[in-house]
Amino acid sequence: MKLFDRFKTKSKKAVSPSKTDTPQEKKCLKIKFETKIPADHITSSQEVIQMIVDKMVKEDPFKNFYTGKTDADFTPLSKRVYKYDAITTVNVNLVPQGETYAVSVEGISIGTLPSSISRKISEYYDDSMLTAYAYVTGGYYKEYDRVKEAVIEQEEPCGIDIYIQFT
Repeated sequence: MKLFDRFKTKSKKAVSPSKTDTPQEKKCLKIKFETKIPADHITSSQEVIQMIVDKMVKEDPFKNFYTGKTDADFTPLSKRVYKYDAITTVNVNLVPQGETYAVSVEGISIGTLPSSISRKISEYYDDSMLTAYAYVTGGYYKEYDRVKEAVIEQEEPCGIDIYIQFT
């Protein structure tokens, strides 16, 4: 018997429904709560924010600055592009501290969440799945200057947006 014939004559086994085939398992997890918090709502220290940004940039494996655009890609219709626009981290921790939550990014403590957000988070913290990540905002940017008819690079203070989601 040839190999191809073996596959043709092989009997099909009855497939029993698995646990993952139940309608409950097929449903997507629904988002119960989500919010975005700028780091400057947690701390007033620009030095702490800059220290975290520096660590995020250092540890980013891709370092796709200016989202890969070169000066030749900018035209009078181009929008402003930030150098660290694609820098993110999932190394965000929320630790309960009494009525509120301490926040750290990349192992560096920022401070505690505002009480209004802490109250909402406490409803989901123990029985829901937490997803938290942070993005760099601000910093160096490039844009096309119509007056100079050239690409210019300028800087504004860096920031961090922290996203918190419970499913």
